[in-house]
Amino acid sequence: MTYPKNIEQKLGFNQVKELVQARCLSPMGMQYIDRIRFVNRFDLLEKMLQQTKEFKTLLQEDTPFPNEHYFDVGPWLHKAKIEGVWLQEDELQQMKLVLQTFLQVTRYFRERNGKYPQLESLLEGLIINDLIIRRIDRIIDLEGNLRPNASPDLSKISSKIAEKESEIRKRIQKLFDKNTDLGYLTEQIGITIREGRLVLPVLAEHKRHVPGFVHDESNTGQTVYIEPSECFDLNNMLRELQIAYRRERERILLELTDQIRPEIPELEKNLQRLGLFDFIRAKALTAIAMKADMPILNKHPSLNLVNAYHPLLRMSHDKLGLKTVPLSMSLNRDKHIVVISGPNAGGKSVCLKTVGLLQYMLQTGFLISCDSHSEVGVYKEMMVDIGDEQSIENDLSTYSSHLLSMKNFCDFADGKTLFLIDEFGTGTDPQFGGPLAEAILHHLAQKKAQGVVTTHFSNLKNFAANYSGLENASMLFDHQNMQPLYILELGKPGSSYAFELAVKSGLNQHIINYAKNKVGDKQRKVDDLLVELEKEKSQVSELKARFTEKENKSQQLLVQYEKLTDELEKNKRLLIKQAKQEALAIVTEANSRIEATIREIKEKQADSEVQKKARTEIKEELKELKTFVEKEKVLELETKPKISADQEIKIGDSVRVIGQENIGEVISIHKNIANVAMGELRSNINLNKLEKLSKAEVKTSLKNAPKGIDLNSKMQNFTHELNIIGTRGEEAIRAMNDFVDEAILLGIKQVRIVHGKGYGILRKLVREQLQHNKFVVNCHDEHIELGGDGVTIVNLRV
Repeated sequence: MTYPKNIEQKLGFNQVKELVQARCLSPMGMQYIDRIRFVNRFDLLEKMLQQTKEFKTLLQEDTPFPNEHYFDVGPWLHKAKIEGVWLQEDELQQMKLVLQTFLQVTRYFRERNGKYPQLESLLEGLIINDLIIRRIDRIIDLEGNLRPNASPDLSKISSKIAEKESEIRKRIQKLFDKNTDLGYLTEQIGITIREGRLVLPVLAEHKRHVPGFVHDESNTGQTVYIEPSECFDLNNMLRELQIAYRRERERILLELTDQIRPEIPELEKNLQRLGLFDFIRAKALTAIAMKADMPILNKHPSLNLVNAYHPLLRMSHDKLGLKTVPLSMSLNRDKHIVVISGPNAGGKSVCLKTVGLLQYMLQTGFLISCDSHSEVGVYKEMMVDIGDEQSIENDLSTYSSHLLSMKNFCDFADGKTLFLIDEFGTGTDPQFGGPLAEAILHHLAQKKAQGVVTTHFSNLKNFAANYSGLENASMLFDHQNMQPLYILELGKPGSSYAFELAVKSGLNQHIINYAKNKVGDKQRKVDDLLVELEKEKSQVSELKARFTEKENKSQQLLVQYEKLTDELEKNKRLLIKQAKQEALAIVTEANSRIEATIREIKEKQADSEVQKKARTEIKEELKELKTFVEKEKVLELETKPKISADQEIKIGDSVRVIGQENIGEVISIHKNIANVAMGELRSNINLNKLEKLSKAEVKTSLKNAPKGIDLNSKMQNFTHELNIIGTRGEEAIRAMNDFVDEAILLGIKQVRIVHGKGYGILRKLVREQLQHNKFVVNCHDEHIELGGDGVTIVNLRV
């Protein structure tokens, strides 16, 4: 139940219906607008809302929905029900297009099986038969005309008509040329048609010279249109063929209409369902325009709107580039009536209408403009008293109409009713209107009805503050600029700001002071207290906003700090990794040079001066290595987990540098530095870089170690040039990689790779492979006289 009868005009819902109508594609969809009703059945309402929500999702996220040829063929179906009546070509064409659209809609949902369950349910129980489409298509072409071959007889008749028309045209053209030469015809006019027959334009003074039948004459009477007698027989034969054509056409159309007639009930169902899809689509488009969504639907009467907007006001503001302030409000069993007070033009009535319009839209199957986590229940009745219902015919004054509304409210409202009253108690002497309004509010509160009222009366504010289940609310006001903020605040009443607004309007101060003196001290103090309270509240809100802003800024700085800390840690790990790689390269180079020096001393049995020079070089190498290791210590992070007792490295243990194969023995340990002997070479290495080996691991490593590797022999036999001319690409790359690895092992800084010129393919493969080797510093062509681009010089990092 809704009250009054014009509740849709009161709330502005008629404008919402106009928006939907403008988005309908057909009269079939528009018919559903007149069927919109207030629904209080939860299951039906949930289904209607889900259908609109699914269509909104479809329009926003899916491929385009079929939206062409939504013709209203209802009148043609009604016509076809009459025996002996046939449908015209254009009517059949429209019917075919509508049925094709319905088939497209059906296929659309079948292809998305289960994606839009509520919309798909609208197709259940419908018989979808394309036989009628095929029958119509067989006799009606794409332009909506009868096909010449719609039947064998029609095809023959059509051919004869074409032949006869050609014969007549040839004959009359011959007569036209002849009479033109004789000067009997009007030169400006050619062969024309009168009453369906070809005629000659004969000058009036020569009409006796051209035998035939006069069909017409010009406005001036100077030209007479004559059908030549020589064409009578042919034209009569053509007329007979045309009559036969018309009869065959009517027979074909009648036969097709008779075939359609038994299917009309099912066609009407399909047409009705297509109109429903059109209507739901229009509602979904309106929801998109309103930025509406589906809230959480509850079976029990309640209301919890979060960031709700008046949809029409928001659309208007969006067009003008203005901001719309949202409101949040709750109604439930504990707080079931909200009393809104505040200044005039402060937005009280807009809040009231927003709540009313959104609730009415929801219970008529529309999505509403609020956050999707809002919760809205289903009310059994909805009653509003907004605006002026003054009626001269019914002898009703403004206040009398309000009292009549209040009578209905008091008689029919209960715990499942939502009521809305704007400017409660106005229209009569405030001394009596205020107490009467309080009594009515008390009665509605006792009946547990849920509602929203707006007022300026102080007694209603006091009543709401002291009566259980009622809550005050106010519209905030900017005291400095003396203008409303249109923000609803629950929990406290608001001042009307009558005197403040009077001052702003420029009213004489003497008049304002006189009015203040007429107001009782108690009332003036209460109003002043409300104003001061609102000022303090505004200051607190401002401070809270500043605090929130600073807190958000602090949070952002904390996030930035954590991000920078993570980047710093990553950079540290990267530097350590690079340092380890450089240390490994230096150790490798130092080992190679020291071993080479030792071999040279042994082989040449050098004298004391040579040995002294060699020792000096070794000391320099060890000094450089020690300096780099000290730098690495600064970067090293203590991230390695503590090792157990059996993993602890002691003097005499077999160890190896992590990531290398050479095995050594710990000679001594000082703090975190171990002196490790690897053959004749001794190195000081950080314990964190060593791993302890068991006896089994030592045996396995020695067993798997390459046998018979003689670095001295390799150095003597190594050649600084590799020739891969004539070698296949894969073999050449493998040979080159082995050659470069051996050069790095022996500490060679530069090598030559001879690949030839040819088509440059082998050269390209070589260069690309070398670019991915981290020990290659650079590579370039040899001098022209030494081979040019047929040779690649490779500089190595050793």
